[in-house]
Amino acid sequence: MYAFELEDVMFAYPNNIVLDRLNFKVELGDFVAMIGPNGAGKSTVLKLCVGLLRPISGQVKILGEPVAAFRNWQRIAYVSQNPLRERSFPATVAEVVAMGRVAALGMGRDIRKEDREIIRQSLEWVGMYEHRRDIIGRLSGGQQQRVMIARALAAQAAILVLDEPTAGIDSAATDAIYALLRKLNSSLETTIVVVSHDVEGIAQYAGKVIKINKGAEYYGSSETFRKPGICPKNKGREPSDAVGDGSHA
Repeated sequence: MYAFELEDVMFAYPNNIVLDRLNFKVELGDFVAMIGPNGAGKSTVLKLCVGLLRPISGQVKILGEPVAAFRNWQRIAYVSQNPLRERSFPATVAEVVAMGRVAALGMGRDIRKEDREIIRQSLEWVGMYEHRRDIIGRLSGGQQQRVMIARALAAQAAILVLDEPTAGIDSAATDAIYALLRKLNSSLETTIVVVSHDVEGIAQYAGKVIKINKGAEYYGSSETFRKPGICPKNKGREPSDAVGDGSHA
């Protein structure tokens, strides 16, 4: 089964065609890096995949169902660009991650003992359990992104969609987040689709790369993409297995 299927998708904002007959499929268990120039439509593609936007024409399917008919939204977790816009947000790390359980359980349901265990496990997975009582707005950018990933994990989603999760953080924290995503993909079999401007960096970690520029200019293995002449500015970075804590962000 495919996590996402986009068939001849077109999308436009006023006076601007963003996507033109875009076709690609993401298999369950894939780790896909989505790259492309500014304005190429990468964020739009993610919003189409998670149902926040609808195409002008063509079809988007989620887990085999047309997006308009899809109802099993708890299987998908979406982390937008800069999800914490207000640094004075007074919630603790644990409270933010608990929001993932609210999404899974439904509004008005009390957090149970088993939910608290899921929250703990999610924080441990991203290396942020020791910060569970900290106010999230006081954390570094890399740490905040880890908390948002933990919130998605707490929802126990099978598919994780992230829009530039490393924007504005340094290279050490960036590598740590990429390594974490690879670990989630390999150990938990989480399907991951991530937008990144760090072409040479993300291609070291993802299994597949799709280059978006209105359509799909490339979609295939990251190993092929990284060959000389295919991946721009390929400097041969080697991936790190260390997850780290993102504290240098």
